[in-house]
Amino acid sequence: MAKLKKPVVKKATRTKLARERNAGTMTESQFFSKIRSSLRQSFRYWKPMQNALEIASRPSQSLNKRLKKEYQCAKCKKWFKRDDVQIDHIEECGSLNKYEDIVPFIIKLTKENPQDYQILCKTHHKEKTNNYLSSKKLKK
Repeated sequence: MAKLKKPVVKKATRTKLARERNAGTMTESQFFSKIRSSLRQSFRYWKPMQNALEIASRPSQSLNKRLKKEYQCAKCKKWFKRDDVQIDHIEECGSLNKYEDIVPFIIKLTKENPQDYQILCKTHHKEKTNNYLSSKKLKK
């Protein structure tokens, strides 16, 4: 019995993106991604965000004595340990793809009112983020 050869499928040729940043090692997208990431990391412990976290907390009802506080998801109203919740900006910070986006991004990132943030469990935060990203794609 002769073996049948699988048809050769040519891979789509990808266009190489110009690496014009960081001495020719980064694309424009990588450059702005690094700035966005650095800004988010720098403002990770922004006081109004921490206040929003405190507002959504209560003393732990768990039998685990090491667990001091629990945090309530604003969406499902269930209580979680700190590792299972995330602080969410109610108004999305938006994109950061060009220099003109930096100032609006920082303004939205550093809101001063704790009511501008909500505490969401990881499931609902991911759901909100995915909805935002898919709505952004539809607008393009």
